[in-house]
Amino acid sequence: MNEGFNIIYAKKMSRPKNIYLENRINVINFMIEYNDDIDFLSINEVIIDKNKLINDNKLLSRIIKMKKINNIT
Repeated sequence: MNEGFNIIYAKKMSRPKNIYLENRINVINFMIEYNDDIDFLSINEVIIDKNKLINDNKLLSRIIKMKKINNIT
């Protein structure tokens, strides 16, 4: 469990990027911060449907919406 998370992410029509994060909190913070830059997401070689993940998780969805509102103002 202490091995960390290898994340591969990409925006459409761009090169995939790779990042290593040590714990779950960092993964969530990364997803919140770079939500607009992620169209493809793979965590430890498992492809994640980002939209389904966000829509199924009410707290994550609310945080991302609040971040977008704060960026507008």
